[in-house]
Amino acid sequence: MVQVLPLSLFATGDPQLANDSTILRHDLDHASWIDTATGWLHGGDALLDALVRDLPWRQSRRLMWNRWVDEPRLTTGVRLADASPVLRAIARSLGQTYASPFASCWCNYYRDGRDSVAWHSDQVAKERRNPIVAIVSLGGPRTLALRPKGGGAAQSFAMHSGDLLVMGGATQHHWEHAVAKCVRAAPRLSVTFRHG
Repeated sequence: MVQVLPLSLFATGDPQLANDSTILRHDLDHASWIDTATGWLHGGDALLDALVRDLPWRQSRRLMWNRWVDEPRLTTGVRLADASPVLRAIARSLGQTYASPFASCWCNYYRDGRDSVAWHSDQVAKERRNPIVAIVSLGGPRTLALRPKGGGAAQSFAMHSGDLLVMGGATQHHWEHAVAKCVRAAPRLSVTFRHG
């Protein structure tokens, strides 16, 4: 019997916030920024397993090029009032760090390398000026890319289990992001928190 080893030592064990993770700021332009933190959450693989098992996943459809197509990933929304203690603790910690309560949680489940999300900006930008969107990555590594709206060089951020990426300032207004398809990828879940 062959045992599959975790991709990160910190991905194993019970999920808990790391106390020693450093948040780094990356300025994208004069008004847009990204924060990243490696190993911000320990036990990411265990949390992935629990969320995949317990949440009501669905595959949405959308109209593209005059036909309905399945989105290449599974998704679900989570009411924080009903969420697990770990998700509520993540939301509380982010709220304290960014001085704003995080009111909603959305999960994207990328089952393998064929699952992806196309270039887009989060819809919260239509409702709020300079919204903060925080992503905690669980499971296998994937790359999140950002590019300026209207064209320009893309920037890529490799995200491993337990890593945090926060988009703030005018990022949702001036930039778009994507997770591209790849040849091979372990299951990955992005847990996205938006402030309210």
